[in-house]
Amino acid sequence: MAKRMGHEGELYYGTAGSTAGTELTIARDVTYSWESTEADISDRSSIIDLVAVAGIKFSLEFEVLNQDSNAFISTLRTAASGGTALAFATKDKASGYGVDADFVVSVEESQTLRDAQRIKVTCMPTDTSGRTPSWS
Repeated sequence: MAKRMGHEGELYYGTAGSTAGTELTIARDVTYSWESTEADISDRSSIIDLVAVAGIKFSLEFEVLNQDSNAFISTLRTAASGGTALAFATKDKASGYGVDADFVVSVEESQTLRDAQRIKVTCMPTDTSGRTPSWS
């Protein structure tokens, strides 16, 4: 079984409401995660705390270098400051597995003394444009 390298992954962005189609080649360290939201279902007959999955929390995170000449940086800042959604799609390789959805974005910019300026982007799914996350 061949192992995949991180650089084989692909990240796309675009306008909310449609599948993202512009590859984001300035992205670094793309991560997405699923986290169970738990409901306490313990009662007095149980000595152990019991939980049930009440939902799934999903997030997409990545970093980009702060490049003013890149159109994505302007798009990102506009969406973050205006509270509007962007479309993102990921693939673990060309024609591979990933998520396609609309997300609201949070931005954290770092200006470290001895490194390139970076922007950390955290994306949470939204259905305000009529799309819910899909996997393929």
